[in-house]
Amino acid sequence: MIFKHSGTFGDLIYSLYAVKKMGGGTIALALHNIERCVAEYGYRPDEVDTAHRGRFTEQDFAILKPLLVRQDYINDVVVWDGTHDVDLDRFRGVLFRGFEGNYVQAMCMTHNLPFGQTDLEQTWLTADVYRKRPVVVNRTLRYRDTETGDKIWRQMYKDGNMADSAVFVGNDIEYDDFINMIGPIDRVHVADILEMADLINGCDLFVGNQSLAYSLAIGLGKTTVLETIKIKPLLNNECYFPRTNCSYF
Repeated sequence: MIFKHSGTFGDLIYSLYAVKKMGGGTIALALHNIERCVAEYGYRPDEVDTAHRGRFTEQDFAILKPLLVRQDYINDVVVWDGTHDVDLDRFRGVLFRGFEGNYVQAMCMTHNLPFGQTDLEQTWLTADVYRKRPVVVNRTLRYRDTETGDKIWRQMYKDGNMADSAVFVGNDIEYDDFINMIGPIDRVHVADILEMADLINGCDLFVGNQSLAYSLAIGLGKTTVLETIKIKPLLNNECYFPRTNCSYF
């Protein structure tokens, strides 16, 4: 089967659980399609975050492909040519459109796949182990608790001795923001998303906010701490996974 997806990174990673459950196949990435895609589900193109506009790009395709072909249920990764068997973008007509909850559950609901508590405990990503430090950190400029988040991060940074025990993965803007707001920390540069997954797979703990990196940690089944925004109950958060090794603030 051919599975089409228009983005973004995290949305695609969460959709892979449904892909695996449907038996896998080929992933077809729709390039430069996100604005057109969201418009089909009642969103205005200008509502797309500036960081996501125009995506997936050719560069996105290049850095995504190694991770995707690493999964044994994915046969190939191609540029979408207008044909597909399953439209993974359809989750946008379910999540935030009557259903407020987990991404993975929304994906399964969209495609009429059986879903229960055990599904939230499953993993669906495979990666190698690239160990740098016990803790991997990522904090983006989106989905952060602006009232108390910085304070909690600084306390975790101090209590966990993150200057020595952790490494940061992320882009230049995210890294500069973190060291200015929270404290100095070493950074690991990765060539693509598979290398990011390998790095996260090699840690004991991932700490971050809602991001591509967090979706990788969840797909790999890692122990996580997630910073959330407090605009709705935690149970309705699209990134809430009720696992014993996942915690939230």
